[in-house]
Amino acid sequence: MRKLSVLALLVAGFGLGLLVARIHPGAVDAASINPSEGWTIHIDAQRHFGDANPTEIAHHWCKPVSGGMLECQIYDSDTANARLVEVETIVQPATWKSFTAGEQALWHYHKDEIPKISATLPDMTPDQAKAAVASILDTYGKVYMLWDPKSTPDGNPIGQPSVVVLK
Repeated sequence: MRKLSVLALLVAGFGLGLLVARIHPGAVDAASINPSEGWTIHIDAQRHFGDANPTEIAHHWCKPVSGGMLECQIYDSDTANARLVEVETIVQPATWKSFTAGEQALWHYHKDEIPKISATLPDMTPDQAKAAVASILDTYGKVYMLWDPKSTPDGNPIGQPSVVVLK
């Protein structure tokens, strides 16, 4: 894991996440004026919280955004009072290739990552989920951990934000 300053995290954006606008019919309407709308792509996955909690589930709620990216808010559960603990951004290969080698090292290739994380798409049929996964296999993701609720005895949001480099 590499550390990321709080300022860089804020600059990178509050709701960074997963890419490909065509994977869910609930995509955001371009006429919408509210950025909180459209977080309808639901993905549950393991291995997002580092080596300490490899089976902890990261509950992704994603949407396509401008620039050809998909962004995800990642919560510690799917309940109404779940806490935002990570964000992820997914980019196309052409975007990833434009990054420096140091920046590229902070991203994971979904073709390598997806088989390792036991991902499920609970709100999709098996055929829809298969198509959604296929549409992001050739993309790259970067996960920003705000805090890991299982890393502290009282579950308080303490510690430094970091970039999770999935192995």
